[in-house]
Amino acid sequence: MRTFVVGLCFVASGCAHADEPAPAAAPVRAEAVADCSYDFSEMMRLDFEAFDQDLEGGWRILGSTPGCEAETADLIHKFRTMKVDGQRLSLMHHEMQLRGAAGQYGAAADLARDVLGFALSPEMQAYHEAELAFFARDYDGLLAARSRLAALPAPEGFKKGVEHFLANYPDQPPPVWPVNLDVVEGLIACFEKPYSEAYSFACRPDPQAETAAP
Repeated sequence: MRTFVVGLCFVASGCAHADEPAPAAAPVRAEAVADCSYDFSEMMRLDFEAFDQDLEGGWRILGSTPGCEAETADLIHKFRTMKVDGQRLSLMHHEMQLRGAAGQYGAAADLARDVLGFALSPEMQAYHEAELAFFARDYDGLLAARSRLAALPAPEGFKKGVEHFLANYPDQPPPVWPVNLDVVEGLIACFEKPYSEAYSFACRPDPQAETAAP
């Protein structure tokens, strides 16, 4: 039997002696890592046409790089949510306010519901809920939205942001927290008046009076 096995090894020329080391494995070539870097600020400065329709620019510069599919999808998501949706939200909100000023409360309420769908932060959600309640003639809902807004804690960094604002705009009133609380209180105080009046500064609490109060 031993002679037969040795003969097979000789014919195959593939057997190593027991005392010979096994041949080293071929080195594994590391795959090249794709360079998915890009200038985020430059991308955000582009308009929609330049960002999406330019076949040699915009997101396609990154998207044409193999291995950068996820990064390109993230870039499109940021552009869409931070710029396109933001612009759409601003226009819807302004239309809502003008519909309300024109006395078209039904149309304003419909737009307020659409605006709510874009509200990402708790403070903006509560603010838009208050606007919707005003246009829907829901006084209790307006009070509830005001309570939710007033109960929200200031986000981290808000105080430093106010300090930065005062350093750059010393003659302007600084931001206060919660944002838009004075607007909501104006809507409450003048609930029975037209929106154009309820939204005005005349219906909002006087910040100087509040500061002077003991």
